Amino acid sequence: MKYTLQIEKSEERAYPRLEFVVPKNAERIDVTVSYPRYAESAENGFAVRRDPCVIDLALESPDGRLFGAAGSDRNHVFVSPLGSSAGFAADELPAGTWRVIAGAYHVPEGGVAVSYEIEVTTKARRLFCGDTHTHTLASDGAFSMDTLAELAKNEGLDFLFITDHNNVSAPPVYEGVTVLSGVEWTHYQGHAGFLGCSAPLPGHYDKRNISEARALMQSAHDSGAMVVLNHPFCPLVPWLWGFEVPFDGLEVWNGVMSERNERAIAYWHGELCAGKRISAVGGSDYHRPGLLGSLATPCMFVYALSRSRADILNALKKGDGFISYLPDGPTADVLCQNADGAVSFGGSAPKGTEVTFVFDRLAGGDEIRLITDAETERISCPAGAASYRVTRVYPNARFVRAELSRVYAPGLPPMKTLLTNSIYFD
Repeated sequence: MKYTLQIEKSEERAYPRLEFVVPKNAERIDVTVSYPRYAESAENGFAVRRDPCVIDLALESPDGRLFGAAGSDRNHVFVSPLGSSAGFAADELPAGTWRVIAGAYHVPEGGVAVSYEIEVTTKARRLFCGDTHTHTLASDGAFSMDTLAELAKNEGLDFLFITDHNNVSAPPVYEGVTVLSGVEWTHYQGHAGFLGCSAPLPGHYDKRNISEARALMQSAHDSGAMVVLNHPFCPLVPWLWGFEVPFDGLEVWNGVMSERNERAIAYWHGELCAGKRISAVGGSDYHRPGLLGSLATPCMFVYALSRSRADILNALKKGDGFISYLPDGPTADVLCQNADGAVSFGGSAPKGTEVTFVFDRLAGGDEIRLITDAETERISCPAGAASYRVTRVYPNARFVRAELSRVYAPGLPPMKTLLTNSIYFD
């Protein structure tokens, strides 16, 4: 949109405002400003510049917050949760009436017409991949946060959670990859990830009984974090607090696929069959390079409105996504509708609603499994298979989810390469 703000000489040293409206789900705002920097006149054949014009630039959000300010030397600024122009906040962009603050430092006689071109980019559902479980030098990892962020970017990841043992860091904004805060509550009775936790654990991490453990987990949840029970069936550090605790997700896939992960998946599936709605999460538990410890192995994929911290965390909480064994592993999407519109993973629809799964990055010999609380349908992929689309109706099921298995090398048994969250039926 293009706007013009007329500033008179009488407004010199004042701060005129230009209002513009930002809709919901804005991802980025770009503001470009132009105006004559001098009053020009013709004198004896010469174009003479006199009476300079100097207009500074600032942005104010609907709640009256100063989002940032720049001098007259810049004619373009942008703001976004993913990073902003120097001097401007990198934060969520609230809907409502925003204001350009025109700092009228020097205005020529006769005033000046200042032109603004304001472009608002809105969010849209997209697929992002990342890792929900990593460690740095702040606990027992091998790399600094900066190095880990660069490694994630080079691996093609969109997001990364830092989950050091019993301590929280505040990640800066990195270009090209969204780094989110978190912590792995580490106790001899088990580990839990508090994804999105941005403050130190309340009190001491040494909780001495189940009541104290529940209170800590509830506090993390109430603060906005997603509470995930990590590697619950790991023989070295199993979850021993029991499952009658407040949690939002279960890490069903930790590191490479193994028997302990299969046990976690079986437990999760049983809870789904019992009517519970629990988000499945996958994370590498990355500490350092190694044969069984690669970053984003497995890789968590989410369908989110943007790569902002808030949108990534919200998608994880909803269970809107799937786990694949590598960042370039197979992918899945789901097409479904309810009375409110499109339904994605983690959402619900009436029983008997058509559900369409779309699988990509397949390989010949892959086996797709469509799983409900009552049955499992197996679909074999022929040689040369690259993608597959299948529509089904489940009139009596509580949920449907999908898995994919693949034989990695001749002579080896098939192993999971993909696991989706569920579509639930009401």
